[in-house]
Amino acid sequence: MLARETPVQDKPPTDTPPADLVILGARQVVLCDPGKPDGIGVVEGGAVAVRGELIAAVGPASAIMALIGAQTRIVDARGGIVAPGLVDCHTHLIFEGDRSSEYFHRTQGLDDEGLVAAGLVWGVPASRAINAGLPVERLAEAALRRARSMLALGTTTIETKSGYGLDHDSDLASLEAARLVEEVTGVEIVGTYLGAHARPRDGAARYLDKMIADTIPAVAERGLAEFCDVYVDPDVFTVEECRRVLAAAADVGLAAKLHTDARVNVGGARLAAEMKAASVDHGNMLSDDDLRALADAGTSVAFFPGFDWAVGHPRPVNARRFACSGINVALATDLCPVCWHLSQQMSMGFACRLSGMSPEEALLGVTLNAAKAIRRDARIGSITPGKQADLVVFDVPDFRQLAFRFGSNAAAVVIKKGRVLVDATGLNPRDER
Repeated sequence: MLARETPVQDKPPTDTPPADLVILGARQVVLCDPGKPDGIGVVEGGAVAVRGELIAAVGPASAIMALIGAQTRIVDARGGIVAPGLVDCHTHLIFEGDRSSEYFHRTQGLDDEGLVAAGLVWGVPASRAINAGLPVERLAEAALRRARSMLALGTTTIETKSGYGLDHDSDLASLEAARLVEEVTGVEIVGTYLGAHARPRDGAARYLDKMIADTIPAVAERGLAEFCDVYVDPDVFTVEECRRVLAAAADVGLAAKLHTDARVNVGGARLAAEMKAASVDHGNMLSDDDLRALADAGTSVAFFPGFDWAVGHPRPVNARRFACSGINVALATDLCPVCWHLSQQMSMGFACRLSGMSPEEALLGVTLNAAKAIRRDARIGSITPGKQADLVVFDVPDFRQLAFRFGSNAAAVVIKKGRVLVDATGLNPRDER
């Protein structure tokens, strides 16, 4: 499939202003609207019109043709599909270095105790040794190539966290770097403060006191984040410690997220329900009672089948159980120094093969449901008139192929807020930033 400019036809008489951009020639336009009779909303032979930054109309190509004017830019999908821009609702995009050594030691059978016995520094402390004190520009430079790759793979919105420098200045620098990446690439970045990412070897109480007194207010005052995340785990922070952090964050307008219940069930889901958190992330060990409490609270569950695969998790998420609970189920990459996973297309493939999702559930997991997990579903995540024109033309004949051909990149044209930011074909004039 090649995207190309199509000669503009004479515009039929209409009182509606012409569109700025129209996508024609799609085999399918996938709305990602679970309220449709087919559960996802597939318009066969559909087209999409964009005006400014917003979706103006979607429907049969014959109807959308009426919105073409002399200045309308035409993108021909040439038999591919059009889907919403993909949303990655949990990443650690901003970091220098990686932990590939740890990854390969684990592939040879070393667990946490084995790494310690071998004298290896692993986990977040290993990343802290590289990232603490790095300036904003250095952090942004390290993340730029990853962000551009994610955009080229069809991801138009990325949530990302602080939490590798593990001190006041480093956390602020990483969130400021995320803002710089957004300015340079055009990817929409959602900031999350994750100061409670790893427990200090000593002085944990003082560390949390400083977070609450200094860093959380500074993050809020500078508008660097929308969420505050905490890591609830027997080896990290307790439920009560995390409640303190999340309550302080709520006082300055930061909504709650939680890393929790990945290895053992520590009660983090109940804290998430109590705090009306946006999402519980990981969640491998959630109980049926946990899922009911989260559903009642309106809290999403975001899980990461690619991460489970990368770390060899002994109990990968059973997405069938999640889906049957009625909870909103989102997918993300969990890109981080030990899981160099950039593709939400691949997340879909992992979710279907490892976690029991259907192709429809997987696509919703990386679009509308992921948008709900970062509370942006009113703006993004589906092809709906009035929402942001975040759209991807995928070079596949049917949306189900995205979860089947996960070892390649099917994204041909990526549009963010009505602007073509990626054109893998080279045949459409690019919008320059």
